[in-house]
Amino acid sequence: MAKKESNRVSTDLITLQPADSISVLPPNSGIVGTFLEQTANMFKAREMRMNGLLRRIDEAGQRTESLLRTAAERMEAAEAALQEQFNREGLVQLNDSESENNS
Repeated sequence: MAKKESNRVSTDLITLQPADSISVLPPNSGIVGTFLEQTANMFKAREMRMNGLLRRIDEAGQRTESLLRTAAERMEAAEAALQEQFNREGLVQLNDSESENNS
């Protein structure tokens, strides 16, 4: 037996305990579990922040869209009123194609 041990190289693996007595812990225990929990909490916090930011952006976009629609309606109404005033005062003469479009 002494001969077999002396033939071993320093890189050989030696089992210190039988393989059947090794216990593998579940991934949600100990340091790994703590890491997974902290990572999940970090992603939840990031999701909440992003949802808040997206909600604010969406509300601002809706307000901007409403303002632009109102401005476009007012601009069209002002343009029509100005065109009508010019026609009444005789400053603009309608072409045949324009008079057909306005009728």
